Amino acid sequence: MAKSGALMFTAMNCDGCHGGDGSGWVGPSLADGRWRYGGADAEVFNSIYYGRPRGMPAFGGTLGAEGVWTLVTYIRSLPVPSDVPTESWEQR
Repeated sequence: MAKSGALMFTAMNCDGCHGGDGSGWVGPSLADGRWRYGGADAEVFNSIYYGRPRGMPAFGGTLGAEGVWTLVTYIRSLPVPSDVPTESWEQR
């Protein structure tokens, strides 16, 4: 199902905001494990299905629950990057 989700991610232009590998672009990274509205599967589903303020459109009416779960499965399959570029600009 992750492979189907990858195709849907591109077809729905999710990569236009979240980057081709979900690593972030205009929209936040989906691979770094940091979630503004919660990272549990149901919370990610709700973000996709209902949308979120300031830029995340609702896709539930277009994809239905099954399609949204396919995207959640794909997002969960993304490898966590070894370096998260937005961690901090400060020297440690």
